[in-house]
Amino acid sequence: MKLSQSYVLVLDQHSGDLTMLESLLMPLRCSIEVVNSVEQAMVRVSQTPPYLVILTGSRQNWSRTLVSQLRDHVNASNVTIVALTDVHAPSWQHQEENPGLDGFLVKPLSVDVLASLVQSAWARQTYCSA
Repeated sequence: MKLSQSYVLVLDQHSGDLTMLESLLMPLRCSIEVVNSVEQAMVRVSQTPPYLVILTGSRQNWSRTLVSQLRDHVNASNVTIVALTDVHAPSWQHQEENPGLDGFLVKPLSVDVLASLVQSAWARQTYCSA
């Protein structure tokens, strides 16, 4: 699988999960762009929209405002935005706490789960923009 039309954007706000994510994404041969701040993310998505955005860090970093800003900079129907969380974190269990995300990636991750997400996000962007 070579998904070269776009890329996966990882907004890593000092979570410690970047190495794990990169090691799982590498075998999928998809382009990865890592940014460390909301400002960097906005600049990058304004240049070229990703097909998948992965937010890392604590749930305070996944505000409804952040998700809205990301969607305002890209075609809202073509980008998938998910947050990486821990299986023991209570935030992923409550729908009312979902700040407009498309879903949650729950650690521990497997390459199969990540591959499925990458493929479906890429397909969403490809076929929604056709």
